[in-house]
Amino acid sequence: MLNLKLVRKIHLLCIGATLSCSGCVNPPDSIDRFEAINRPIYSLNRTADRYVLKPAARIYEGVLPKPVRQGVGNFFQNLSEIPNMANDLLQGEFALARMDASRFIVNSTWGIAGIFDAASKGKNPIERHHQDFGMTLAKWGYRDSSYLVLPLFGPSTVRDGIGKLGTYYMSVPAHMKSIRWRNRLFALNLLQTRAALLKIDPAIGEAVDEYIFVRDAYLQHRQYQIKGPLSAEEQETKLQGPPE
Repeated sequence: MLNLKLVRKIHLLCIGATLSCSGCVNPPDSIDRFEAINRPIYSLNRTADRYVLKPAARIYEGVLPKPVRQGVGNFFQNLSEIPNMANDLLQGEFALARMDASRFIVNSTWGIAGIFDAASKGKNPIERHHQDFGMTLAKWGYRDSSYLVLPLFGPSTVRDGIGKLGTYYMSVPAHMKSIRWRNRLFALNLLQTRAALLKIDPAIGEAVDEYIFVRDAYLQHRQYQIKGPLSAEEQETKLQGPPE
């Protein structure tokens, strides 16, 4: 079974290694100053995905019908409401914390442990949103962070890598006494997530440079999650590139 303590140690070592060589690869203002480290890790991740995770995800998708997979996804989304609430409170977003708490209560009861997303249905649906500790760090002022590829976990940044650890310790599996069940939940969530991403594989495969495609997609997604959509001026500046 997967040893989560070992994964977290590798995660921390990777962050520490990149921090210790800050500025030794590209200029400090680069979004990808650790590219010389990131690319080999990305290649290793892709190899592991090609021969292990992707085939397993295809089997998972082929064996379980779509309604069952949807129920599994809903179950893990419901569990994620707990770190959502914690990060809402850390950011001072008390209205969002109440919404997330309401979603968790409704889906845990009427939704049968979150298998059905009852909170999103009916006359007064409760909107779902995402929060994590990386977003909390950004709200606290840690906004700009260099891109970082983590073993197994994939695209991230230094800030979001730290945030993943914080979010994990806010989650239910982190506090489960049974290592066996914790690992089973981790593996099932990993399979569910990878199966959901199978549909974007063709787009990645058509990219001239997969690494840059995935990096830019991740950074733009995080930009949207943290700051919302770019303004017209910001979009124009991004297209023009940094000043000479």
